[in-house]
Amino acid sequence: MPELMTMRDIAGLARVQRPVVTTWRKRSRGSAHPFPGAREQRNGQELFLRDDIVEWLEVTQRGNSTDVRADAAAFSLLSDGSARAAEALSALLTLRHLIDEPLAGLSPDDLLDLADERDPDDRYLLRELPRPGSVGGLARTADDLVDAAWDATQAHRRLVDSRLRAPGSALAQTALSDPGRRLLLGLVGPLARELGEPAVMDATGCAVDVLAELAASLELAAALIDGDSPTHRLVRRQLLLADRPFRVIERDGGSWSMDGPVVHMLVLPSAASPGADALAQLDLIEEVALQLDDQQVALCLAPSATLADPLTGPALARRDQLLRGGYVRAVVRLPAGLRPAFPREHSALWLLGASESTGPAERRTLVADLGHLTLAGCDGLADDLLAAGQGVDGARRRAWVHLHPVLTRDLISASGTLTPARPTRAQARPRNGADWVVDLRAADREGWLADYRLDVAAGSPELITVGQAQERGWLRVIPGRRLQLGGLPGGSVPVVDSTTQPSRTVDRLALLARSEVEFTEPGDIIFDVRSTPRARLDEEGGTLVLSPARVLRARDSAPLVARAIVARINATGEGLWRNWTISVIPEPDRSPLGEALAELAAERARLVAELAALDALSTDLTTAVESRQLSITKENHGPTSH
Repeated sequence: MPELMTMRDIAGLARVQRPVVTTWRKRSRGSAHPFPGAREQRNGQELFLRDDIVEWLEVTQRGNSTDVRADAAAFSLLSDGSARAAEALSALLTLRHLIDEPLAGLSPDDLLDLADERDPDDRYLLRELPRPGSVGGLARTADDLVDAAWDATQAHRRLVDSRLRAPGSALAQTALSDPGRRLLLGLVGPLARELGEPAVMDATGCAVDVLAELAASLELAAALIDGDSPTHRLVRRQLLLADRPFRVIERDGGSWSMDGPVVHMLVLPSAASPGADALAQLDLIEEVALQLDDQQVALCLAPSATLADPLTGPALARRDQLLRGGYVRAVVRLPAGLRPAFPREHSALWLLGASESTGPAERRTLVADLGHLTLAGCDGLADDLLAAGQGVDGARRRAWVHLHPVLTRDLISASGTLTPARPTRAQARPRNGADWVVDLRAADREGWLADYRLDVAAGSPELITVGQAQERGWLRVIPGRRLQLGGLPGGSVPVVDSTTQPSRTVDRLALLARSEVEFTEPGDIIFDVRSTPRARLDEEGGTLVLSPARVLRARDSAPLVARAIVARINATGEGLWRNWTISVIPEPDRSPLGEALAELAAERARLVAELAALDALSTDLTTAVESRQLSITKENHGPTSH
């Protein structure tokens, strides 16, 4: 039977926003490859043949899918079935990840026994599995999904997006947009690193996608409030799929607590209570705030109507109480659209810390109204919040990009917005193409770029995140291996666990006899997020990279320049590595830029070698004379005077 797709399905398959498909359809009319026509209508909704759509996307190369046919195969596997079947698939994909082998070869009884063994307390997957009579068919579907999506984690993500986050569901109502989620994760990351190696705590227990992605990106343990709803169980499965350790905290009537360094992350309203009003949301924020100490910080994302806009009644009294208590360090009103289900709704952030000792009359709260900006215009907010979390000392050292201080008593007495705006700063005029040509030629005194023509262009930069480049198939991220190398003899394989030069080498045959490993290839980027994020280019390849270091590998056809990526990471790398921005450089500029950067790097290496030789010569000369094994006299080779 032919498989049919809605316009929303097509957008999901192409990995674009829904309006993009409408634009494609309009602009392709009259072209050599017009958008396929609808095959039928149901309840006023147009339906398109899946094969027509796949062929059109392949021919026109539209969208962000690197293998649209494989994605379509996964889509077909998920196109039918109940919500109960989708939850069962989620559990089976998690089970497959835990046992690391296909499920189809196991009998239904074996599957249920394995599930009982892995989840004896029924915390995340046991009850989701169907009766023995139907579990075998779903197990085969789970295996097919993994084959179509490369691994269980990607397959599970597609399952959540296509089935569990169906329009109108609680997950759909509370879900953040991809840019919104990246913004939140990019803000939490620096706060977490400031605390060392904290636990990541979710007081809702329902932060689908966000909690697992944050814990995985920062390689931190997670904690979450207990709950028995399908969403609570889904979050725990996501943590298992991300290979992150976690613990479940009993709410105990709100008297729960966490010890040691903790970064609390609250996304409200939660999928367990999508209709929670402002007072209920503020009650949960207060529950977190009351336990904060100097080792803990909390970042809360909620509707601006709760955190920043004018309020009335009991909700206003509760918000004022939190402000008076000195917990709220910063209030930021954000652009609209962070929740796709409510595209006109503005969100807001609260940064909370331990209650400040400053008297209420002198206390200041840092605020910013960024509602008029795009998310791209929020650059610098992470550093602002980090300084705000450091209290008075951080505020003295910070030249604020967005935040500005307001007397807390004025915010409370006004009972209005918590983010009064300040005048925007004038921006310096950027350099145009002609300026760049003049400046580059003036700086190139040695003529290193003499073989390259520099022409003025009038384009605009295109920046994407590492995560987006991953999704488009341009970059592959390879985690460092966790291996014990004790007892291996030295050899030809360099070993690194950071961006520094190899500290040792091991014998290749002995290494391969112990474990299957993947070595770097020439042009791979080795990066490390510990402390200050750093990256370097592995020009030779053949390196064994150990965790916590990772590898970025660009496809040959990707519009990326590896040396430019390294330079950008080393200059501005901060926050979660998935959110690092890199520049898209298509042909005809990509190849010559790569060649020019390689030549400049070779020249730099030559100069560094010369400097090292001069340093060695200076050291040896000094040592020889100081040891009195050498006498030195300067000879005059100038012209003889008469």
